[in-house]
Amino acid sequence: MQLGLFDTLRSKPIRLPLAPHGSVLHAASDPDFTFRLPHPRMVWDRAAIEVHRHEDGMWMWSASLADSEGSSYRVGPKWGKFAETREDALFFAVEELEARIGKKAGSDAALILKWLNALKDNPEAFK
Repeated sequence: MQLGLFDTLRSKPIRLPLAPHGSVLHAASDPDFTFRLPHPRMVWDRAAIEVHRHEDGMWMWSASLADSEGSSYRVGPKWGKFAETREDALFFAVEELEARIGKKAGSDAALILKWLNALKDNPEAFK
């Protein structure tokens, strides 16, 4: 991962071991913040990020992508992905999706990357 100029101002993500029987938010529970890039024809989103505050005060994130391979997961401590601030959690979720898209070509990948760049380091994202 290539660090940018302002990345040194961020705390590092806190990675705990995966807890196979750990918890995630239940379907009836909403995360504190959800960022979605809707799909124009399908019922699922092209990409989605969930950011939620854990009971210990740390922030967790999930990053979901609907492409030919598709990968989706619900935010929760099960995944061991924590950050000190909600802004850092969003940043790390964006980084995760960017890494998963990698160098994929196509209009969907370009659209998702454009959306991710708009979210990254955006102080207005949580308003």
